[in-house]
Amino acid sequence: MDLSWLQLSPLQLHWVHEISQSALAASVAVLGVVILMELASISRLRRAMDSHLQRVLEQLELLRGETQRLMEAQQRASRGDTPDGPASEQTAPAQTAVMAAAPTLAVNAYVPPALGSSEARLLAALTAARARLSRTDEAAA
Repeated sequence: MDLSWLQLSPLQLHWVHEISQSALAASVAVLGVVILMELASISRLRRAMDSHLQRVLEQLELLRGETQRLMEAQQRASRGDTPDGPASEQTAPAQTAVMAAAPTLAVNAYVPPALGSSEARLLAALTAARARLSRTDEAAA
């Protein structure tokens, strides 16, 4: 590249070259720091989303359990069962047995992929919520 129109001496051209290389190196270093900061930000965002999703799914699981208990209570009330036991000799209608078996078949046929750390934490939280729910059910009974 001919910079003779700048009328710089060879020593000055050398310094211009060195300064431009230093500026390029500094800009690459700053870009690296920015990328690392973005990666850390994405990691924090993922952890925050995992914790919020864990709470949401735990609440959904609790709602599902509560809805299921309410439906069972309504079915018992419509059949005239008492909380101690059924009023009649029939324990459950055939339709209820088929409906109860259908989700079990679908769940057993599904093989989930290996769990990552956030999924394992989510599963542990759901298991703990189910245990708390069953303890409150046992205490109420």
